[in-house]
This record gives sequence, structure tokens and C-alpha cells, in this order.
Amino acid sequence: MKSGLHVTDKMIEELKENLLFQSFIQEEAHWESFMDATKDRESLNTLNSLFHKYYTEIRFIAYVTKLIRYTAINFDRKRRLGHLRFPLTLDQPVGGSDTAWIDLIEDPETKEETNSFEEIFLEKSLFLAYSRLTGKQKEALDLFYRSEYSDTEIARASGISQQAVSRRRKRALEKLSFAGKEGRV
Repeated sequence: MKSGLHVTDKMIEELKENLLFQSFIQEEAHWESFMDATKDRESLNTLNSLFHKYYTEIRFIAYVTKLIRYTAINFDRKRRLGHLRFPLTLDQPVGGSDTAWIDLIEDPETKEETNSFEEIFLEKSLFLAYSRLTGKQKEALDLFYRSEYSDTEIARASGISQQAVSRRRKRALEKLSFAGKEGRV
């Protein structure tokens, strides 16, 4: 009979305090292999092989756990840095008020349509100059700026050339510009 591993009571007490050993022998096959190794030298190689696989698995799990932790920390750091570099300026308050910039932006879906292009003018002199434009000039401005049609689209709708639409619009803008600069009524 071959001699086994000579295990003293002191060694067993030390192993019982080792957390890695405690988790290793929780599996029935590992415990049996340990008990066999105390009796037989050949079983020691089996125990060593089992412990090596177990320890490799524990180290791999620890590595993956740390990898996940540090990846999460780096992700969070990059995300916070991005928020510091590119804050949502529209969420910032305007001056000392509680109103944010985003609240001042008009929602196109809730925007009420104005009854006419004339309501857009705030200055009296500009409004009066607009009211003196011909109907065709008003229509050209209204379709171009308010409805965002091109000169070509306006020409097709009006049955005239694109150049004629362009001339009407430019002449109307000259009149408005002159009235705005001079403050004429």
C-alpha cells in the first residue's frame, strides 16, 4: 500500500479557516477527492488537478468581475465628461427666471396660423409700407416667405414667368427696405 498525504490535525484546522478551501470542498466530488488524497498518493494528483481547474475558474470569474466593474466606471466617466463638455443649453434657465430656453421655442404643431402675412409686421412704418404694396407683390412675398414656395412654384401657380415673380418680390422688398431705413409712413 502506497502512503497517502500525511495530514495532521493542525493542517486540517488551517485548511478549515481558508475561504478558498472552504468553497472548494463544498462540492461533494472535491471533498471525496480530498479524503482520498489523505489516504493515497495517486489521489493527490487528482485532487491537485481538480483544485487547479477550480482555482482557474475562480480567477477567471474575478477577472471578468473586475473587467465589468472598470468598464462601467470608464463608461460613466466618459458619459459625465460628455455632459460637462456638451450640456443641453436649451435646458438652462433664461437669465434669472425659471423659464428655460426650450420653453421659448415655438412648437410647429401647436403654432396657431396667423390670419394674414400683415400680422407679422411689428413696426408701424413697415406695416404701412406693406399695406401700400400691390396685391401681386403681397402675394409674392406671402407665398415666398410664409409658405416657403420657390419663385418657380409661385410662377406656375400664378401663370407667369419665374423672372416676373422674382422682379415682383425684389421690387416689394426694395419698397419695404426703403420704408424701414427712412422710417417713412
